[in-house]
Order: sequence, then structure tokens, then C-alpha cells
Amino acid sequence: MNNKKIIRFKIDEKSLFYGCKNDFNKGHTATVSTPINQSNDPKKWHNDILNLINTNARLSINDVPSRLIDLCQRNSKSENIIQDIFIFSNIYVDGRKLNTNYQFLMYIKKETAEMIKNLKGNLTKNTHLGRLKLHYPISFSYKSDNYNIDNESILKEILNLDKGYAFIVRGFEYNEDDKSLNIITSIIGPENALLSTVFRVAKGTGKKLRTNFDMVTLETLIAEHIKDEVNDDDIEVKDIYENRNKTSRHNGKKGEDYIFDLLSQENTNIYHTSIDYPTSPYDMEYVNEKGIKIYVEVKSTQSDRIYFRMSKYEYEFMEKYKDQYTLYIVMNIKDEFPTYKILHYDDIIKLKKDVVTYQFTN
Repeated sequence: MNNKKIIRFKIDEKSLFYGCKNDFNKGHTATVSTPINQSNDPKKWHNDILNLINTNARLSINDVPSRLIDLCQRNSKSENIIQDIFIFSNIYVDGRKLNTNYQFLMYIKKETAEMIKNLKGNLTKNTHLGRLKLHYPISFSYKSDNYNIDNESILKEILNLDKGYAFIVRGFEYNEDDKSLNIITSIIGPENALLSTVFRVAKGTGKKLRTNFDMVTLETLIAEHIKDEVNDDDIEVKDIYENRNKTSRHNGKKGEDYIFDLLSQENTNIYHTSIDYPTSPYDMEYVNEKGIKIYVEVKSTQSDRIYFRMSKYEYEFMEKYKDQYTLYIVMNIKDEFPTYKILHYDDIIKLKKDVVTYQFTN
């Protein structure tokens, strides 16, 4: 196993996700492809993906049924050729074996049309001539000629493996020894999480939505609770919320940065999930030396004792992933040298739990 060759390659952000509900009027679906040589500068190409071509994962086009190749070319907006096809049967998800009878397919498509029609219907020079793209369409299915390819069924099985949480695929790892494909994912919200809360609607910026509407509601209720406690009707809930939320965000960021730097010293694969996806039920993730993914939550407090709040959403996630869950509570967060304590599931449920607010609906 020490001689195994592993090819790791990233894919474009937002190009492959599953379990979300698209609440936009149109568009905003997964692009299901990653350009390989988009830039004129070869140094900016996806050479990690090009490395896949030189592995035993690549199938000879002559050995692939013509019907399968035709299916890969279907719905293309320009002339193209299918250069490379990859079909994976031995599949893992974040290091966990996926017990499936389905296969997952990817292919590389090359644009060959010298002229294409623009939006006005006029022929114009194709500036993407020769462009290569790695495709991994969600709806691709081919069950013939001894193949059982069904990309969406694979994604559904990952959804079940992730206990129903919506997820995004950040990249892949291919192991030449056992011809396995490890799909690297991150949880981005509960099943049917609204797409508008996962990604910011800002064309071309690539930034994510930073607002968590459920937490705004919670903070407002907490502010009302504080107002009742101090018995001062002159205090504006808005002022309490804004001041408290500003302090909370500052302390939270400082605590997360502190723990991220701490964990980065021992884990080169740590990913700060909540920066990119604030709707995720945890803050960070990494794979430990046993190949097990660990989910990290960070809580911060200005005091020197253990004190933190946890939303119902966060608590339910901890319950489902109790064996992979670690909470870091950073104390004295405003000090030059904060202290921290590591809590696991059994430690947390032994702590005193107070209900801060109640929410009623009809």
C-alpha cells in the first residue's frame, strides 16, 4: 500500500452539489463541469485533472460503446469530441466505502467548432476552440453493455450516507492500486436547504451568502429575553441585537481562527467549512490518521468557564455524528493568549443545559 499512487483533483466550486432545493425562478443549477485549460497561461490550467488522463482510470475510446459516447455528446451547444472517459466502480466517500452496485462516470470533452452562433444568432469565431472540460453530469445514466452507470443514484446514496444532509463535492481522489474513486464532500445544510441561503446571488463574484436567517430570529428572541431581565423599556431590541451580534461575530471569528491555526499544525487537510458555507452545521473538518472524517465546532467566550449556546440544528447534527464530533470551547477569547478545552459528545451531554428561548407556531 505504500507504493500506491493517488491522484487528487479539485473541481469548480458550485459545480456539483446535491440535496438542496432550488428556490430561484430560473437557473442556478449545478454546472456539473470544470474547465481544464480555460486560461491562456498553462500555469493556470487544471493540471491536477490532466494527471488523471495518465492513470489506469482512463478508458480507451475504442473499447467504449458508441452509444455511450453519443450520450456524452448529447445536449452540447457546440461541436465537440469526447477525448477521455472514466468509469468508476469502486467508490468511497470521504474515506468511507460506498456499498453500491452503480458506477460513476466522468468524461473530458474538447470543443472543435471554429465558428459558433452568438446570442443574436450570428456566426462568430469560437474563442473557446480547443477548450477542454471535465464533465460529471448528475443525470447521466447508461445501463447496457454490462455497464450500470447512474450518477444520480450515487449522489442519492451519498445523501443517505450523510444522514440526509445536503452536500457539495469539493474534489476527488483516485487510487491507481485498487482503482477506487474517493469523493470528497462537505455538508452545506439540511436536506432541501434553500439554494438562496447556501450561495449568494451575486453574478460573477463567486461569494456565498453570509446571512443565516434562523440565527437572526434566535438573536432577536434572546435580545427580547435580555430586555425583560433588565426591566428597561427604553432599551431598543435592535440595539441589543446589533451590539450583541457584533461582539458575537468578532469573538466567534477570533475563536475559529485560533483553532484553525492550532489544528493546521497537525492536519494538512483541514478545511474551514463555515467560511465558504455558513449554513453548514459545523465549522471545520479534517480526516484523521485513521481515515475518519472529524467534524469540528468552535465556541468562544470571554469568561474563563465553559459557556456556549448551540442551536437545535447544531445539536441534531452532533447527535447524528457523535462519534466524529469534537467541540473546541475557547475561553478568555479577548486575552492575548486564550485557553481552550476539547469536548466530545459524552462531555457535552453531561453539562447543564438551559433553555434560553421558546418558539411557538400555529
